[in-house]
Amino acid sequence: METKSRANEQKPNSPERVNSGIPGFDEIVNGGLLRGRTFLISGSPGAGKTIFSMQFIYSGASRYGENGVYVTFEETPEQLRKDMGHLGWDLKRLEDERKLILIDASSARIGISSGERFVVHRPFVLDSLLSDIYKSIKEIGAKRAVIDCLDAAELHAKDLDEFRKYILKLSAILKSLKCTSILIVESPDSHRMSRYGVEEFVTDGIIVLHYNLESNRRVRSIEVVKTRGSKHSHDLKWLDITDRGIEVKSIPKPDWNE
Repeated sequence: METKSRANEQKPNSPERVNSGIPGFDEIVNGGLLRGRTFLISGSPGAGKTIFSMQFIYSGASRYGENGVYVTFEETPEQLRKDMGHLGWDLKRLEDERKLILIDASSARIGISSGERFVVHRPFVLDSLLSDIYKSIKEIGAKRAVIDCLDAAELHAKDLDEFRKYILKLSAILKSLKCTSILIVESPDSHRMSRYGVEEFVTDGIIVLHYNLESNRRVRSIEVVKTRGSKHSHDLKWLDITDRGIEVKSIPKPDWNE
């Protein structure tokens, strides 16, 4: 008789969860991210935030029947297609199949033209971006969304209050459309998860990717800080970037007999 893995087992009346498609990750969030919630991914440059988030989107569209929308503020969609192609992820195929939309917010942000179909038009306005996100999600019935990254959006807010209202509106739109979403931020230092702390209070979960110098080499790790309405692991785990994407692994205990 077929048995389900413990990670994906659903108890009666338990919240519905989504498969991340990231090996080892679902086990540390009690079987997967809660469906329809918004999660913050924080980390320093090079920690793996974009690969982690794109793997979540790509896996949803290619393996789990959940279309995705990815908003890119930093890289152009063409650069994302090339970079992710090195991991064997054919983003263009998913776009052609209407399973994925890449929204180009990078070109408008820096004031250049774009040949992309889905592009935020100049002049860059936060409310216009929210409208573009809403329309794109509705167009393909997306169930997953990523905003990469919020720091760039903050630069276009008049003040902190406007930025806070923008995040609240964004979170409300994503939840109203029942999207399981990831909002990416850069951690300014090892003591703070975001620049202003606003994002941490309007999201349902916080996941931190670390990229620290240990014994003269850089080591990546992952930590789940908060998942509202769900249990999660409190252990630090290794985060390994392979030629197939990200894998989450347990950090072995030291052998004191060595």
